[in-house]
Amino acid sequence: MGSAHPTIELVTMSNNRTMPPFAGYPPRIGRYLTQMEDVRRQLKKYVEGLTPEQLSWHPNDRVESIGTLLLHIAAVECSWIGEDILRRPMDDEWKIAFPIRFGIPQIKGQPLEYYLRTLEAIREQTKADLKTLEDEDLDRLITPLDPGDPSSTAQFSIEWILYHVVDHEAHHKGQIAVMKRLLPL
Repeated sequence: MGSAHPTIELVTMSNNRTMPPFAGYPPRIGRYLTQMEDVRRQLKKYVEGLTPEQLSWHPNDRVESIGTLLLHIAAVECSWIGEDILRRPMDDEWKIAFPIRFGIPQIKGQPLEYYLRTLEAIREQTKADLKTLEDEDLDRLITPLDPGDPSSTAQFSIEWILYHVVDHEAHHKGQIAVMKRLLPL
């Protein structure tokens, strides 16, 4: 990342904490992107130094490994922003990010760099996608391309989707922190 983008720093000598909009984006959209980047920065610290074995470990077949969770985070970001907001259907290749749902084996043996490259590629696409939006778009309602339940008529505002992307990654970041503490390796 270039220095044109704001760094989120917690200053220990002051009580001031700010969340400036990401440079080059409309203010509200830029704030969501800043939040996404802050959660991602924290997530990367949590997984730093993990081995392929640690990334593949899961306590039982009902729990995703840390590696699978990293792919899941990327897939959900891709789905909500690329698929639902911009109407680009996702490929079947993303099924690996939902192994329990699809009844397939979890990914194993990949190095951390594999997952980080995937997360970064999706984030770069998200940044390009968000460049196409204005703050006025945030109130627009979206019907998901794949609502999960075919009878669903749910709609979501773009603002809710951006909030959900932040919340979703933060949720799994916490799950990964717990998984890391449980690692037997």
